[in-house]
Amino acid sequence: MYEPGAERDRILTAALEVLRRHNGEEATVADILQEAGLSTRAFYRHFETKEDVIRALYERDAKSFGRHLRSRVDAAGDPQEALEVWVNETLGLGYDRRRSERVSALGSPMVLRVMAGYPSASIGVDELVEPLREVLHAGRAAGVFPSALPDVDSFAIRALALEVVGWTRSGNPHLTRRQALELVLRFSRGALGAAP
Repeated sequence: MYEPGAERDRILTAALEVLRRHNGEEATVADILQEAGLSTRAFYRHFETKEDVIRALYERDAKSFGRHLRSRVDAAGDPQEALEVWVNETLGLGYDRRRSERVSALGSPMVLRVMAGYPSASIGVDELVEPLREVLHAGRAAGVFPSALPDVDSFAIRALALEVVGWTRSGNPHLTRRQALELVLRFSRGALGAAP
């Protein structure tokens, strides 16, 4: 018997593995339990439906990446470096194999259908945007990003970075990670009024 927290984590980890293996297609409670090696009773101690598992998994992953992203951005020496770190880490969603696999699983049609209209769906957006918004505010205050409109530009830069992640995943156009980083930074710094 597992501790309740460990049991719940085991179910979430199993759900992610099932989603990966099924390429994000429909997964059943039975699939998840078989992967976790747990009973139906264990499942229902923590979740009412498969959709509850998917939502909890999405939220856990978004918050985990958000903590990682924030710690990396906070460690940067100045707003210019913090912007570069934010872009590079976000591009990792497409360029880092493990992260890319998670994005595929958690961005699948089934997961998006489950998350549609659910309040925690915005968590993924918030976890990406908030550290960037803070970087842009700091850059504007320091005069490094004099044209920055942080509340708007943070969403525009996020959209550009995620579009490039999409290109990476589709292979069209093919860019190395360095090329992708330079592309996003060129557009972002120009819009923010940063010195070349």
